[in-house]
This record gives sequence, C-alpha cells and structure tokens, in this order.
Amino acid sequence: MVYYNYYNGKINMDYGKRFKLYRENAGLTQRQAAELIGVNPYQLANYETGRSEPSLDILKKMSKVYEVSIDNLLGNRGSKANNNAELRRLINELAKLYDGDGDD
Repeated sequence: MVYYNYYNGKINMDYGKRFKLYRENAGLTQRQAAELIGVNPYQLANYETGRSEPSLDILKKMSKVYEVSIDNLLGNRGSKANNNAELRRLINELAKLYDGDGDD
C-alpha cells in the first residue's frame, strides 16, 4: 500500500522523514516508540527510511503515540488538526535556550 499526499499539485512521498521527525519531537527513541506502537524496532526503522509502509492500524497507533493527526503524519498540510508535537519541539528548544540563563 502506498500513501500519496497531494499538496499544491505535487505528490509528497517523504512520509518516512515525517515519522522520524514526529517521533523525535515526542522525545522518543526508536526502541521506545516501537514498544508503544507495538512493532519491532527494525520495522519502525523501515517505516522511517521508507523501506516499508505502515498499515492504517499502525498509523493510528503512531498518531496516538506521537500526538499528531494521521493527516500530519502523512504530510497533508491542508489539515486543520493541531500539531502538538511541533509545538512541544519549539517549547523544548526555547527551554534549552533559557536553561541556566535566568541568572543573567
């Protein structure tokens, strides 16, 4: 099964990169995410590199674990769903910038 996403008339097939981005934004290692999703870590690595494609059931689990919509996982930028993982990533980056700088 192949997931094609259309945005501005272009086919977007870089879903594996998004899977990895959302996993990292959730602060999870591949091993941790795989356990929560219920797949083998090697299988998750295959999803993230585009060597294999997750079923709809796995996409639903990834969506729940990463706290993003399936639309966002698949790159549907037309979705109005909240992107909690991206917001969390930005907050974490800001926290790192200000960590220990409160004394200045």
